[in-house]
Amino acid sequence: MNFVAHAVVAHRERAEPAFAFGAMVPDLSRLTRRAPLEPARDAHVVTAGVAAHHRADAAFHDHPTFKAWMATLVDNMPEPDRGARAAAHVAVELLIDGVLLERGAAGAYDDALTWGDGALDGPWGELITRMQVGDLVTAYRSPDGIAERVAGILQRRPRLARLGVTAGPLADAVRAVEPAVRAGAETLVTAVSECSLM
Repeated sequence: MNFVAHAVVAHRERAEPAFAFGAMVPDLSRLTRRAPLEPARDAHVVTAGVAAHHRADAAFHDHPTFKAWMATLVDNMPEPDRGARAAAHVAVELLIDGVLLERGAAGAYDDALTWGDGALDGPWGELITRMQVGDLVTAYRSPDGIAERVAGILQRRPRLARLGVTAGPLADAVRAVEPAVRAGAETLVTAVSECSLM
């Protein structure tokens, strides 16, 4: 799961914006260059949200629907190799976020950002400002935007850059799985919410 879906799942467990923000922290920390997170309030709630992130990821990564969507995307790549699998994992997660945002089903994400705007400064505060403008998630609403974002992410990691994933073929593969993700994203989020509470 990516940070938008993490906020939505966390909110279903505990309806506190600081908890939803904490659930996003592991995915966001790389964007702050791993700057220390020192909230002005609710630090214990944020920490509990971080733990919720890991429970949700365990349920999500094991879920057969997620695995099926990844397989569809990989099957539609020119080379169904390690690069395609790495790209598929991230692309499906971003596509789910895009569906939630587009449908107005990500209120917990917006609430978490509002909480962060009042509780964080330094690199984390700067990241919150950027996220509120929307430039981090705008790309998640289209196959081309997702493909560009995923190809860029892989290019910045030396081991993955060698895999040669390019945006054009990846965008076509995202289009192949997009109808299934649009039809099932909210059902999968609900299933992960239920599993992560067990």
